[in-house]
Amino acid sequence: MAEEKTAKQRSSLPAYLLTPLLLLLLTGGILVLCYSLAPVHYVQKYLNIAFMDNLKTTGTTDGLHIKENEIETVKKPDADTFEDGKINYPVFGEQYAVLSAESIGLTVGVYYGVNAELLDRGACQSSQSAIIGDHGNTVIDAHVTTYFSELSKLKPGDEVELFTNYGQFTYKVKEQISFDKEDKHWLAVSKDDRLTLYTCAPQVIGSADKRIGVWCEPVSRKFNAPADAK
Repeated sequence: MAEEKTAKQRSSLPAYLLTPLLLLLLTGGILVLCYSLAPVHYVQKYLNIAFMDNLKTTGTTDGLHIKENEIETVKKPDADTFEDGKINYPVFGEQYAVLSAESIGLTVGVYYGVNAELLDRGACQSSQSAIIGDHGNTVIDAHVTTYFSELSKLKPGDEVELFTNYGQFTYKVKEQISFDKEDKHWLAVSKDDRLTLYTCAPQVIGSADKRIGVWCEPVSRKFNAPADAK
């Protein structure tokens, strides 16, 4: 009886060893297939979302690589640009734009992703929102005590510009907004192209439950290179 049991154990040993290997190969194959079918920036976007969720409330983050870029803020003539063009997709922690609103004297760098360390450096774009120049809702926020202290002074008709290394994008303020911090309506994905800027409502004591800001409609898109450029 003992010999029979030992024989069964020996015969099942290869199955125990091979099963994890087969599962690993199957999982790897599925990931490779998904990666090959989906554009790289979409795969990277969802990786960034997962990463961002762990960073929102942290101060300093081990392993966070912050990348600074020189962004030219001189307007280019229309003849040297393209209405539709190539986007250079940023990585989490990269400063890839400069936001300018002359009517309130605002000029600030924009970082891709949101956490406390990046908010200390400038404005931050939610990695769940549309990349600047892409279609949809681009959502950018900053502290009301620093870079967005004058945001409430933006009024309908004021211009807001975003400069990147791949193009320049101009918006016009459409409406001032105010909402509860749990209300995600203004921050959600949208079918129309828009820019949403927001911050906490000023509050002397405690954490603010209100958010204030503006949403803006696009006026012009000026890409440095056409979409099919290599």
